[in-house]
Amino acid sequence: MEANSSRSSTNLLSEGSVGGQLIRFSLPVLLANLIQTAYSSVNIMFLGRFSTPAALAGVGNASSLIYTATSFFIGLMTGGTILLGQYFGARKDEDSARVTGNIAVLLLASSVVVTLLLFLFGRQFLRIIDIPPEAAPEAWRYMRICAWGLVFTMGYTAVSSVLRALGNSRAPLVFVAVSFAVHVALDILFIQALHMNAAGAAYATVIAQAVSFILALLYLYKTKLPYPLFIRHLRPDPGVIKRIVRLGLPISLQTLLNMLSFIVVAAIINGMGVSASAANGVVNNIINFYMVIPFAIGAALSAVSAQNIGAGKPERAARSTKLGVLISLVFAVPATVFANLYPEAIVAFFARDAEVIRDSALFLTSFSWDCVLVGFVFCINGFLNGCGITTFVALHETAAAFLVRIPLSWALSLLPGATLFHIGIGTPAATAFSLLLCAIYYKVKLDRGRLLTLKMREVG
Repeated sequence: MEANSSRSSTNLLSEGSVGGQLIRFSLPVLLANLIQTAYSSVNIMFLGRFSTPAALAGVGNASSLIYTATSFFIGLMTGGTILLGQYFGARKDEDSARVTGNIAVLLLASSVVVTLLLFLFGRQFLRIIDIPPEAAPEAWRYMRICAWGLVFTMGYTAVSSVLRALGNSRAPLVFVAVSFAVHVALDILFIQALHMNAAGAAYATVIAQAVSFILALLYLYKTKLPYPLFIRHLRPDPGVIKRIVRLGLPISLQTLLNMLSFIVVAAIINGMGVSASAANGVVNNIINFYMVIPFAIGAALSAVSAQNIGAGKPERAARSTKLGVLISLVFAVPATVFANLYPEAIVAFFARDAEVIRDSALFLTSFSWDCVLVGFVFCINGFLNGCGITTFVALHETAAAFLVRIPLSWALSLLPGATLFHIGIGTPAATAFSLLLCAIYYKVKLDRGRLLTLKMREVG
């Protein structure tokens, strides 16, 4: 399959105004992530309003496990998109095509592996996290149905990541917007009208994800890539896969271990009862909304940095990162203050049960301060990942999770009269630790003009 050599549907992020490029590229990413977050929260909202706390807790726990199972392989594909961004920035079309083909190979392999893992060990995973007994059947039902649709989830993620690495953040926005509309309609049908509980949420998720993947494939078929892509590029290439793994493995391990740390915290919360377990799902969905802006800017900075490093312009990547932090804080600070002033009003949008609302409000009050700190950390991570410095990102995130988040959350849960407010302190404390490590790394490795020596680590 040959593609047009024109770059009209892509964007060289190493040229033009630094601020203008960041805003133009990150805005569609932001909107897509906002819709994607709403997409994930629709199930929680409908279950919280039209189902039981058991179904709400089941889907919340199962969703975390599914994301954890897929995160390792999504991290590997992220390594591929960083490499692709560097090659594209350096205008190396043949190498770009080989990376694109091997991202597709990794997609297929990872979809099969994760699906088998969920079917073989899904029930054991649910027992390990001590999910409340009344929520376990709903969790397994949701997990089993969603496992069949993972190829669509992974496929959409891979195609969207490739397009963003090439500077095209608008097409993924369209894909997820259409998918979201389908998801809402199906949740109304399956959960509100037919009362299918967790199974209805799962069917709505799978069908909507299939729609987004099909749209992504149709878009690629119609518009083509900005470099020739042939069948030979879709064969596994050991050299390319080695480069992808070298960049992506630290991201994979970091994401996996980070998610495992949140699962450990969820297990601590599950021991406090079904109401606390449901509150954990509610607050995590709210926090996901709060994280949309820093997460989108961090993702944009990964692509911006990769292309600028490929083009030999590391100083542009650094200036974009500083601007990204400022944008994140402009939104994060007011949002966090609002969460502390009116927590009950926010959580009531996702749940009707009085006990769940009470526990959710306590959890949100302390947890929400993490949103200010990640405005720094996500942007720094995006910059470092785009530069190919993925190992340090993995190390500082993992250290924060296992040296701060888990032990502090556990210790605070042992306090007399401990509530979810106390457990929520562990996450912002861990992010503060990550930020401290990032500041030390910059001072030691990149300060005093050493930033200008950064170059493509995997392309040469």
